[in-house]
Amino acid sequence: TGVILLYRTKLRWNSMHMPAFIEKYQDKEKFIVFCRECHNYGNRWSCPPLSMNTEDFLQQFSQIYLFGTQVIYTEETRSSADTKEKVQNITRTSLQTVKQHMQTNILHTEKQTPGSVSFASGSCSICPVCTRPENKPCRHPDKMRHSLDSFGFDLTAITQDLMQVSLQWSHGELPEYYLLVHALLCREPLPQERLEQL
Repeated sequence: TGVILLYRTKLRWNSMHMPAFIEKYQDKEKFIVFCRECHNYGNRWSCPPLSMNTEDFLQQFSQIYLFGTQVIYTEETRSSADTKEKVQNITRTSLQTVKQHMQTNILHTEKQTPGSVSFASGSCSICPVCTRPENKPCRHPDKMRHSLDSFGFDLTAITQDLMQVSLQWSHGELPEYYLLVHALLCREPLPQERLEQL
């Protein structure tokens, strides 16, 4: 498109005891409804309906660490996004780059932390076409991760309460920023040096 892509990132994080987090922020009946409206519903292994018992799965963990990466665009980038196509291209390119970087870091931390499981931002995009519609196993179960919203968590409330930042969306133009939310669920608190690696 000839657009010079300029943005910066800012990482925000917080942690919470898992039982309190579930009690305050999970409402599956309310939020899975939004997932049903998405074309990925039932078509990606990362998305609902999930095959696991989510209550049993979440009860394994005592602590959740939340990482919100703000992708903040320069004024030049925003003003150059003067068509729908440019907005879509900038959004896709920047978010894929930042998400991949964050996902690599958090999977590394997960491997260093026995019994932990990470959550990704949004649906899985590792494969261009997911095997789920063909009812075939996931090609990359070592890398595919679910998102918090696929478990019925309220991302709007989570980011406002725990990161002091509101989610923004594109409404035909490039917003000031996007926020990608990843998480790490642990059975015991993380050492400080491991947090600093993210």
